[in-house]
Amino acid sequence: TKGEGKTVTSINVASALAQQVGTKVVVVECDLRRPRVNKALKITPTPGLTNYLNEECSLEDIVKDTKIENLKAITYGAIPPNPSELLSSESMFDLIDTPPIGVVIDALPIMKASDGVVIVARNNSTTYPELSRTVEVIKRTNAKILGVILNRVKPHETRKGKGYYSRYGGYYKTSTND
Repeated sequence: TKGEGKTVTSINVASALAQQVGTKVVVVECDLRRPRVNKALKITPTPGLTNYLNEECSLEDIVKDTKIENLKAITYGAIPPNPSELLSSESMFDLIDTPPIGVVIDALPIMKASDGVVIVARNNSTTYPELSRTVEVIKRTNAKILGVILNRVKPHETRKGKGYYSRYGGYYKTSTND
């Protein structure tokens, strides 16, 4: 769902891997309806993924440097009228190993070709039925769910026993030496 923090989470995880592990990481913008990677990383959106998939440029033309060492990005390019068709193309499968998930319907073919999927949910916003439907859709693709990231959890909420996470309140208190 919109506003869960998928872009920020993807960039933060990629940045952490690039900086701490020293691995070269490429963030690929696969949300062709509401792209945000280029703004977050302050890089130009074109040429990008759609230009490559439409055979308008080479892979070297779309892989962009960022200000973060070992982190590169592929932005969206021009927003197409047919995102699902482009994302399920043979060229896309040849390009991607493990993509971030944008719009679920657009991500289905990408999930099938990926090594795994990470679900990003927003605390006090993503509902259990939404999360459950997402898990079921992913399971139908036979994609492996690597984990779930719960964004915007406020530590003080867990200490006060609010929400689903109250059982972790004792751990939080112990671990932060309150």
